[in-house]
Amino acid sequence: MPPAPRSPDQPTPGQLVSELHQLPPVARVLVRLQRLLSDPVSSLDGVADLIRLDAGLTTRVIQIGNSVWFGRGEPSRTIEDAVSRVGFREIYRLVAVMATDAVVASRLVMYGRDAEKMWQESVVCACAAEILADRLGEDFAVAYTAGLLHAAGRQAINQHLLASAERSPRLNDESFPRDFSVAEVARLGFTQADVGAAMLSKWDFAPAIVEPIRFQYAPLEAGEPHAAMAAILYGARMLRTIVCQQQDPAFLRVDPAVLHRLGLTLAGVAACQPELEAQLKRARKLTATEPVVSR
Repeated sequence: MPPAPRSPDQPTPGQLVSELHQLPPVARVLVRLQRLLSDPVSSLDGVADLIRLDAGLTTRVIQIGNSVWFGRGEPSRTIEDAVSRVGFREIYRLVAVMATDAVVASRLVMYGRDAEKMWQESVVCACAAEILADRLGEDFAVAYTAGLLHAAGRQAINQHLLASAERSPRLNDESFPRDFSVAEVARLGFTQADVGAAMLSKWDFAPAIVEPIRFQYAPLEAGEPHAAMAAILYGARMLRTIVCQQQDPAFLRVDPAVLHRLGLTLAGVAACQPELEAQLKRARKLTATEPVVSR
């Protein structure tokens, strides 16, 4: 969606990002972990060293290493033992979801979203993007992260609008595929996707994650090599709407050209729903605040 003409008194996406706090420590770990996973010569020791940077994350990884899903034989006593048992992929999911709690899972008054709803939509979109990426042979970590952080820009917009001198009404949700983007452009001249891309660029996330988020409302405009991931994020947002808002896929305004780019049909994307709901249930258990049940 092209930005609207900006009046002199309107902020830029970068100005909204500058009003935010620094990136939380666990989210900084996520940036570095994504780079490790992209490096074919990275090792489990490097992942363990990263996780040690956050005490809460270290505790949680060891708990999960001893859980009913991964516990085998003697309990994990070190972060190296736990990382070896759980594996790269599950570790990345855990770190990413914990980072989401710190970055996007808070109440957004201007969007009519509480923290639980934000967490659910972020995790569902992440899992959906991962499912689609697996089917299409794309990078699961990039897809998962882009899905998880697809609405991160709402944080900055919400904070800015709440702090503005003239209290405005809530932004209007048009559901998929536009979401709140029309209302955002009308109010600010840009969308949360523009703000999210500026935010993640400032925090040193890779372009492979930043660009699909930037083009999530217009995936056909994304340049290579980000076009496929932008289309995946579009499909993931569609699945997020089906699961989180209980929308009938038949009534969604889906661009067939985007699905064609993915080589998928609407029915094929919608068929991912059972797997997606199972992953959401598992994510809730893995990230629960209470101790994970051990063997």
